[in-house]
Amino acid sequence: MLKLIFLFIFLPDVIWNFDKIELEDITVYFPLEIDYLAPFGCATGTSCDDEGAGYIPSAMEVAIQRLNANKKLEVFHNLSVNYVDTSKIAGPMAARTAALNNGTVAVMGLSRNCYIQSTVLNINAKVGVSDVCEMDLTSVKGFDQTTVLMNSQTNSLAKSVVYFLTKYEWKKVAIVSPSTTLSAFDSRVRSDLLDALTVNKIDILVDSRLDPMADVTEKVKDDAQKARIFIICDWSSNANLLRNYLFKLGELNKMQSGEYFVIGFVAYDTNYQWLEATSGDQRLLHLGAMDINDYNLTENDLHEVYKNFIVLSDGPPPAEPNSTWKDIQNQVLTKKAMKMCPPFCNASVSEKTVPRWDRIKLLFDGIQYLADATNDALNVGANIYQSAIFYEYMISRQIKSVTGFTEFVDGYGAIAGSMQVYYHFSSSVRNSYSLFPCARLGRTSTSTQWVMTDYSEGLSIDFVNKSAPKDTPECGFYGEKCGPPANNTFIIVISVGVAVLIGLAIAAAFLYKRYRYERKLHSLFFMIDRNQIILKKHTNLMSQQSLRSMASIHGSFVAASQALRDSHFFIEDYNNVAPPTSSQLSSVFNTGSTARVVGQIPGFGVDPTQASEDDKWHQLKDFGVGLYEGRTVALKRIYRTDVELTRSIRMEIAQLQESVNSNVIEFVGMVISSPDVFLVYELAPRGSLKDILDNDDMPLDDVFRSQMTKDIIAGLEYLHSSPVGCHGRLKSTNCLIDGRWMVRLSSFGLRELRSEESWQREEDVQEGKDDLWTAPELLRWSTGLGQCGNLLVQKADVYSLAIVLYELFGRLGPWGDEPMEPREIVSLVKRGTSSGKKVFRPDMAVLKDSPKIVQDTVAAAWTEDPLDRPSLYQIKRKLKPLTVGLKRTIMDNMVSIIEKLTDKLERDIAERNEELEREKEKSEMLLKMMLPEVVADSLKLGSNVSAESFENVTVFFSDCPGFVEMSATSKPIDIVQFLNDLYTCFDRIIDQFDVYKVETIADAYMVASGLPVPNGNHHAGEIASLGLALLKAIETFKIRHLPNEKVPLRINCSESAKQVLDTLGGYEMEERGIVEMKGKGKQMTYFVRGEDSEMRRERIIRERVKFSSLKKAKIQEKTYEFL
Repeated sequence: MLKLIFLFIFLPDVIWNFDKIELEDITVYFPLEIDYLAPFGCATGTSCDDEGAGYIPSAMEVAIQRLNANKKLEVFHNLSVNYVDTSKIAGPMAARTAALNNGTVAVMGLSRNCYIQSTVLNINAKVGVSDVCEMDLTSVKGFDQTTVLMNSQTNSLAKSVVYFLTKYEWKKVAIVSPSTTLSAFDSRVRSDLLDALTVNKIDILVDSRLDPMADVTEKVKDDAQKARIFIICDWSSNANLLRNYLFKLGELNKMQSGEYFVIGFVAYDTNYQWLEATSGDQRLLHLGAMDINDYNLTENDLHEVYKNFIVLSDGPPPAEPNSTWKDIQNQVLTKKAMKMCPPFCNASVSEKTVPRWDRIKLLFDGIQYLADATNDALNVGANIYQSAIFYEYMISRQIKSVTGFTEFVDGYGAIAGSMQVYYHFSSSVRNSYSLFPCARLGRTSTSTQWVMTDYSEGLSIDFVNKSAPKDTPECGFYGEKCGPPANNTFIIVISVGVAVLIGLAIAAAFLYKRYRYERKLHSLFFMIDRNQIILKKHTNLMSQQSLRSMASIHGSFVAASQALRDSHFFIEDYNNVAPPTSSQLSSVFNTGSTARVVGQIPGFGVDPTQASEDDKWHQLKDFGVGLYEGRTVALKRIYRTDVELTRSIRMEIAQLQESVNSNVIEFVGMVISSPDVFLVYELAPRGSLKDILDNDDMPLDDVFRSQMTKDIIAGLEYLHSSPVGCHGRLKSTNCLIDGRWMVRLSSFGLRELRSEESWQREEDVQEGKDDLWTAPELLRWSTGLGQCGNLLVQKADVYSLAIVLYELFGRLGPWGDEPMEPREIVSLVKRGTSSGKKVFRPDMAVLKDSPKIVQDTVAAAWTEDPLDRPSLYQIKRKLKPLTVGLKRTIMDNMVSIIEKLTDKLERDIAERNEELEREKEKSEMLLKMMLPEVVADSLKLGSNVSAESFENVTVFFSDCPGFVEMSATSKPIDIVQFLNDLYTCFDRIIDQFDVYKVETIADAYMVASGLPVPNGNHHAGEIASLGLALLKAIETFKIRHLPNEKVPLRINCSESAKQVLDTLGGYEMEERGIVEMKGKGKQMTYFVRGEDSEMRRERIIRERVKFSSLKKAKIQEKTYEFL
């Protein structure tokens, strides 16, 4: 009740109870909520760095328990924490997710580069308390900062180093730091150190930038001749640079002499594992490494080296001096063993995760600090949900740290920071010799002066020579202080003279360059006399209607079609144009096409050949064509009657003229002849991308679209990195196509010049049509494009790029088949989101046939929030699969495609020729199988085949006795297999004889000899020898389905055949008897029983010369046995 009475007396507008506090303008409900941002997903075993997030939930629970035990901080009891995993969503999106939580008092954690996150929090009226952010608060411009940084600031190292230099009166030092790329925070640390040394009048004799992993022996030798006191700053892991440089000084016996001293700095976040190691660990003795084998040093040498060596680090104080801090560490380790849900509900924390005591210490301090500030704000009725109000209670105040020290937050919202001092000594507590924290450097009061506070075993430097070394040798580094001074006057004079000359030359070059630039600006170099340009009449030929209309005027399509091959404009002199009739003019302007004859005098009652030059210029509308210094140029009207060429406008024009790139249009100059103002560009002969997309007769393939996309992105990339900075008016009409089918961006720059332009819309242009590509934030920007920053316009360019891609791949215009008028579309886009409705954008169904990566890119690029849109680099990487293998231009791709097609056609022709040869061989083989070879050869040559008669031939005819009975008792497939096996056997044998196979019908096999090439009387011998060979083969022939059956076969011959065989000799005959032959009557027949193969062999060898067909007969060496 006492508390309630106190509040009623001093705060009449505050009503307090246990559930809420009712303030004047808001009700604060309890328990309070905060959000904590960290990569919690990385702590469950993934490959990314969790930055100590695995121990954050357990530390947060211990911190809340401590708050609950503090009765003075009831407003922060039972604090609710929402954990946001930044490993799954980007930092800005994570900050936005947290900021959109209306119940959140503050957001803790954040990332190292928290500039965008802090901006998001500020926009959403939330305060932030970050323990790892490395943002430079003093450089924040354009908005009020509402984020407090708990980690040490960049000047902490500088103040610590100056403390020791002042204490030991060292005025000359050497600086050693890594040469590898440093983060922005590390660079500021080094810069602050150099500035502090300069302010305190400390000379920097050496400033070395070295590779931590390189051999520094020679560099150390050189540096040791120039300085005695070394400050080595090392942000690398395992103190690679510090260890390498220090041990090389030891190898050179510099440290052991006692005349040198090293102040080393190691970053805690890259060296915490060995800095937090146990006392006996060799890593502490060897500075992050397990041994010193790479150096010519012993352990005893190290003891001497370490006497003149201290280490500074931005880590937390050790646990031993403060029992509270030690108890907290033990509680956090115990809690970590439990499963903390959230955020680790679906996975356990990896065993490889190690505690980051610097971050845990800052978490406890940040929670305590936030609770104190909240309590103070609520006690006076301040709105803690308005960051601008709440932040005033968070700055310029003290924090009682869990480590026992007092921390100070300055007016910028940054903690003053501190530095731990390490020294090698024999610890009585740890019973070992190693590197231990022995003191803390920092503020102890509201004074900015830094003081050193010793721990239980404080800092006591045991100098090698029992006293601090001097920063300069007694005789100087070059002996100049001892004996007569060296006569270096001449060298000094020459050196100074050369240095002065070099300085003067550099200054002169700079001034001359500046002079030329200023002279260029004042010379109006860009101005072009109107009389130097010869106006040309031109017609856009991007439609068939335009070609027909033009043909009606000129009488033929020849000129138009000829021009269309090289250009989409038909250009001719005014003097060469006959005055068109009214019907011809009506034909041109009533076709419904997009073509216009630009440069025609309104009313068409004036003969263009008689119009004055002034009339021609005055009547040019938005675009014209002319001839300037032998080149065709495009004229773009600026709707201003006069231009005051201020310095800023001249600088814009200079930037435009210096913008030279293959994907941006070349600026030639300006024509200012009141009231006409024109920009002069090179002419893109193929018109704009919109002209091509609107021409339904022009097909577009994937290569064309991909190349256009590649060119547009390349042009935007160049503009964003050039002095122009952005485009601002990107649309398909400003994407021009040159003669090589390359996209060239136009209408960029000159934002100040065009900011006062009074637009005059042509009659056929609908209201709002030019703004269909414009980003919503630019539509809402009332002061015009000229007042927008480059970063804002660059994000707007990404939006416009999305509309252009939609138009390119959908080919239904910038808004597809949307039926609304352009001004209605622009109005809805400008309105943005309202009542939770989705923003108004083109229908994505138009892109259903486009690649998925195009659809995803378009959807991401036209989001409402500019910060959510991808960068051009991200878009380029996303669309890279579309452009893989593409050449520089479409023409190059066409040539490449033609080359590939030619190679393919050559391969196809070769394959077809091979296939044709194979088919030809098959046809010839089939032909020879069906016809005698001589007949087949005649037919192949196209000759007629005449019938021939042969006086003497012998025919072989075979028949299978019992074939009909066997067919009746066997399966058809068995009969087919039997005949196939039998005739295959016969075919192999007849190739050895001078015979010709006539035909096979069922079981009949017919062969003849003596035709088609006569062979004398050898026809009977060849047939007889063939029959004997077949008889021999049949002896071993088996019928598949009747393996025990034999094929009966005997050789019969007629009387006439026997007489020929007797003439040839070598054949044994057996009389068979009289046989009735069909068509011959009764004939004497014989059996052929055998032959003398040697006699046949000699006969064939002897007769081959006379009868060429005998050459195919193979000679049998073996004599057949007579049956």
